[in-house]
Amino acid sequence: MRRASILLFSSRVDSNMTTSAQDSAGEMHSPGMRPTEGHGADPATEADSAVPWVLAEPKDTDDDFQGQTNPIGLIFIAGLFAWLWFQAGPRPFFVVIGLVVMIFLHELGHYATAKWSGMKVTQFFLFMGPRLWSFKRGETEYGIRLLPLGAFVRIVGMSNLDPFPPEDAPRAYMNKSYPKRMLVITAGSMMHFIQAVLLFFIVFSVIGQNDPAKSSIGYIEALTDGQETPSVVAELEPGDDIVAIDGNDATDWRDLVDYIKARPGEEVTLAVARGDDTFERTVTLAEIPDEQDGGTRGYLGVGPAFERTRTSPIDAVSTFGETMSAAITSIPRFLSPATLSELFSLMFQGSAEVDIESEEAQRPVSLVGAVRIAGEERFDVTVPLMLLGVFNVFIGVLNLLPLLPLDGGHAAIATYERLRSRKGRPYHADVAKMLPVAYAVVALLGFIMISTVYLDIVRPIG
Repeated sequence: MRRASILLFSSRVDSNMTTSAQDSAGEMHSPGMRPTEGHGADPATEADSAVPWVLAEPKDTDDDFQGQTNPIGLIFIAGLFAWLWFQAGPRPFFVVIGLVVMIFLHELGHYATAKWSGMKVTQFFLFMGPRLWSFKRGETEYGIRLLPLGAFVRIVGMSNLDPFPPEDAPRAYMNKSYPKRMLVITAGSMMHFIQAVLLFFIVFSVIGQNDPAKSSIGYIEALTDGQETPSVVAELEPGDDIVAIDGNDATDWRDLVDYIKARPGEEVTLAVARGDDTFERTVTLAEIPDEQDGGTRGYLGVGPAFERTRTSPIDAVSTFGETMSAAITSIPRFLSPATLSELFSLMFQGSAEVDIESEEAQRPVSLVGAVRIAGEERFDVTVPLMLLGVFNVFIGVLNLLPLLPLDGGHAAIATYERLRSRKGRPYHADVAKMLPVAYAVVALLGFIMISTVYLDIVRPIG
């Protein structure tokens, strides 16, 4: 299969052909066969020229290829990850590693099911571009390429645009049964869903989630203009527990935040527990801009520290279902003209830091933005794990859209072929007729990828 998982989406090939094709000499070839050398055609050249760039991947290897090593390229890749560690810190580094693992497992799903289904897999590469390091085991070449933009698995005979020699016909994707083709083409998304459930399980049942009802002051914040915050004036300290505000219960952090935000510039009385002592402090709340609703909001200048509560694995499954439902409903909006127009307009708004609670923060983010948000130290350790889980669900659902070159496009073709086939007479679609759709989808996703990366650099959400 020709495929390339690139950042937010996976591009892959599929389709099928007529039951036979006749060459200029009048000899018949079975579906997908390359003309032999006796007909004066170079199989590799013909195959390479037959596949449009939108569905193609790196050139296949010769039968006697045994692998290669490019030390300079490997040093470059290692340098990128080292730079990320030292410049961004451990948390963004591990978020990126999580994304690499996500891409790898997506392709592993296709690879493992293709092998199990008896298909011929000739390549399994992490990343794209020129080879850096590879080795060959049996008929499959494994390795790493230069550009960390995705990965791909190459399966023989994905479509009529992917010729193969006669001896590979029984093991070509296009000649396998409908259930096996559907298993292979949807395995990538299934791997995303499995990862999401495991990540949610780790958050809910292993690490535990923050309990807003069991909170205390975790840190003291400062105003950007250098003035003392009300928390400093009140001599609050990390570890203090604000149990009441103006006589109202404040043991739930959410209630405390809502009360303070609604009273900019007002004087409030805090009941504070510190160790075995309880005391009161009266302080005037600061008044700061409210990026989400406009106007101003109250500000005390404290951040929370929560106790963790572990819950049942059922909560992980329930969260997965809720996230899946949200992804299904949000993807049409993600690809809508309104979103595209918004992204285009924001690209000309100039540089600025976008408040995470503002309306603009609801825009789509790229991997760059996701890594930046998840890597912020002010967020709990469960935030990057939850974000990776949500991202897995979103990518899994997006890949199942019935549009080429996404996985769902190939699943739709396989389903259409199954419905059109009759006993003993399989029907094979002509992928060439669907190329305009593939080009349009790649252009759309390409614009979203470029614009979101640009905005996450110029107008970062934080």
